[in-house]
Amino acid sequence: MSQTQMTANADILNSLTGPRLAMLEASDLARRFSIETGPLRRGLEQVMARVENRVIERVLISRLKFALRQAGSLEAAELHIAEMRGGYESGALETLPSFMPRGMTARGGNKADQPKDHAAHLRQSSSNRPVILYVAGGGFIMPPSRKQKTMVQRLSEAVNCEILMVSHRLAPEHPFPAAPLDFAARYLNLLENGHRAENVFLAADTAGASIILGALQMLAEDGIDLPAGIVLFSPWCDLSLSGWSYITRSMSSQSPFRMETAAFCARLYLQDEPVTSPLASPVFADQSGWPPILIHTSENDLHFDDAIRMAENGQRHGCDVRINYWDSPRHHLERLSSEAAAQSFGEVNDFIHRHWQPGSV
Repeated sequence: MSQTQMTANADILNSLTGPRLAMLEASDLARRFSIETGPLRRGLEQVMARVENRVIERVLISRLKFALRQAGSLEAAELHIAEMRGGYESGALETLPSFMPRGMTARGGNKADQPKDHAAHLRQSSSNRPVILYVAGGGFIMPPSRKQKTMVQRLSEAVNCEILMVSHRLAPEHPFPAAPLDFAARYLNLLENGHRAENVFLAADTAGASIILGALQMLAEDGIDLPAGIVLFSPWCDLSLSGWSYITRSMSSQSPFRMETAAFCARLYLQDEPVTSPLASPVFADQSGWPPILIHTSENDLHFDDAIRMAENGQRHGCDVRINYWDSPRHHLERLSSEAAAQSFGEVNDFIHRHWQPGSV
């Protein structure tokens, strides 16, 4: 895509979202970041991002489209997706390892590897530092990738916190509400093992945002103490795909993902659940009583309008939702190490330590 086309696409999006962003920025609910680099470096970054987008498109989108063309039925498509997972069992809740900053004692991913006094360790650590429960996005159908795990380790170093990566059952074999139920169970387990809710933060990227915010609503309905705060990277919060960014990003090819791919994943996940269900599409939820939410995204992201609507709804319902957005050409810019990713992690660090409430159990 030429620079002229990119400029034209940006102008279209600005005409659609500009006034709304301006209102959020005037209310100090949104802030734009821009990396000051020379034209050569910036051009190289855009070329690399386009190459990365095309690789993702070929690996993911082409396979899904091939599945639909060849399958002729949802059941056959499920088999193709299972092959894409490389043998990963969609119903198996693998115990992922925790990620810790250097200097902290890492714990293994299997229960057999945990120390005998694991519960006591949790009770002791709960008053010393915050802990983050993290769900990696995968369109509801894929497990965390190696790149996502590497990103979580970098985030752990940046915020000096232990991060527990949470697995969940995968669609289409295990559709909604299996994933948010799995996450809610893991959160309750953390509280039962000694952590105070005031020391727990939730975090997710892309489709993981739908999962953790669905679980948050379930926990609130049951009267469970809610976490101290929530961090979302490029969140997918509208499975009805009603935002303008789904159309503009798909048409402009600025995102590696397309509207039809998102619709396919949403259909496999939701099946008979309405696309506007607040438990699956949090943009339709009442955010009253929710903890503070920090959203990081790119103005070139497919889900950009989801971030705007979450902030607008938060303002309407009295929930503190803030957006930091970059002019990065990448979807989920934190996945790769960069100056923008470092800025993002720095803002997350400030958010967590601003809302963390240390104290004894």
